[in-house]
Amino acid sequence: MDRFGSMAFTTSGFRSWKKVNDGKNCAFLNHIGKDPNSSHKVAMQCYHDLGNSLQHLDKIIEKQNSEQVAKNRLQLQVSIDAAKWCAFQAVAFRGHDESLDSNNRGNFIELIKHVSPYNEKVAAVVLDNAPRNVSYTSPKIQKEILSIWSSKIQKHIREEISDSKFSILVDEAQDRSKREQMAIVLRFVDKQGYIRERFFDSVHVHETNSLTLKKEICDVLSRHNLSMQNIRGQGYDGASNMRGEWNGLQALFVQECPYAYYIHCFAHRLQLTLVETSQEVIPMEQFFTNLSLLINLVSSSCKRVDQLRVARAARIAELIAIDELETGRGQNQMGTLKRPGTTRWGSHFSSICSLFTEYEDICSVLIDVINYGNTSTQRSEADRVYDFMTSFDFVLIMHMMRDILGFAQVLSQALQCKSQDILNALKLVSVTKDRLQSYRDNGWNELFTNVKTFCDA
Repeated sequence: MDRFGSMAFTTSGFRSWKKVNDGKNCAFLNHIGKDPNSSHKVAMQCYHDLGNSLQHLDKIIEKQNSEQVAKNRLQLQVSIDAAKWCAFQAVAFRGHDESLDSNNRGNFIELIKHVSPYNEKVAAVVLDNAPRNVSYTSPKIQKEILSIWSSKIQKHIREEISDSKFSILVDEAQDRSKREQMAIVLRFVDKQGYIRERFFDSVHVHETNSLTLKKEICDVLSRHNLSMQNIRGQGYDGASNMRGEWNGLQALFVQECPYAYYIHCFAHRLQLTLVETSQEVIPMEQFFTNLSLLINLVSSSCKRVDQLRVARAARIAELIAIDELETGRGQNQMGTLKRPGTTRWGSHFSSICSLFTEYEDICSVLIDVINYGNTSTQRSEADRVYDFMTSFDFVLIMHMMRDILGFAQVLSQALQCKSQDILNALKLVSVTKDRLQSYRDNGWNELFTNVKTFCDA
């Protein structure tokens, strides 16, 4: 019998159950023994020691797992915060080259690289210190994080809408990859009575016909349990596939929801009206054509732009020196010539205002190009632009359009307000028409006086 096997009943077993209670002769008591170092007691001690060591290993493993979970969560939180910052700033996540030896691995990774040294715990778990298979910085992870954020935002907007009626605002445009993207905005009144406009989704569409657009819009609304019967308004541009009376997108929705009234943005319509009207009057059309030529000539060269800024700065300094200009924070800012655009609200008015502000400086730059231009083509073009810019007709129309578009600008800005009622809008339209009529009937003398003063200055 070895030390731990004696009297263990593992060989011959035990049959004398009648003698179990036989006092000192009890086989079990004899097996235990009185000696502290008996085989049984030594074996029991080994058993307990083994059990304690297993518990210790479990604690070590559990502690290691907890530490790893904390590291993984910190690592993921860093990626979430970086994605949140990039999305909030509307910057591209990924760079052209994200390889390890790249000098610029894109905004997402470079942001993590930049902020991680400020926290030792963060630096210990991200980028080069992260496991290769669990870095939480791959494009797939970035997209998953954005998708989760998108879902949370859409859920919040859905809760804001609740069971309220709402309007849909839709527009489509091509992105840089030439993919047609449709943006969906929801307009509604929240529980506190405030008008809200929320960008809700962006959908890639393969076609821009009305049926395809309607299907995609309905799919988005259906995914978020928004009933089409709660639509009370539609806002699109004036394209035929959107506003068509019979087959346009607005008509398709009206067929299923008769209260979904279509409204073409009033500010947009006002802008298009002004542009179309000016194109029908030959002197006006020629004025804006020449204005575009002027802006192209001055803005197409960095050298001329710098010359314009220098001339502007010198004139401002001169006017301040003779107390004709006040100084202060935000005053006398260096501006640029603004290009008019057909669909940019108020752009024609802004363009004329910038021309007024920098008229003398532009003339100075044009004279410099006429005298010292590098090529005969440049000198000839500058001379032609200078001639029509300094003509009486150009100056007269410039003053007149500033006044007329100024009246319309007040109306345009009012129509762009988030909160507007139809009665106030109609009143503003009536006031604008009255001001234009008054200008037509009684404004000529003042106009000619202003033009003469401008030319004499």
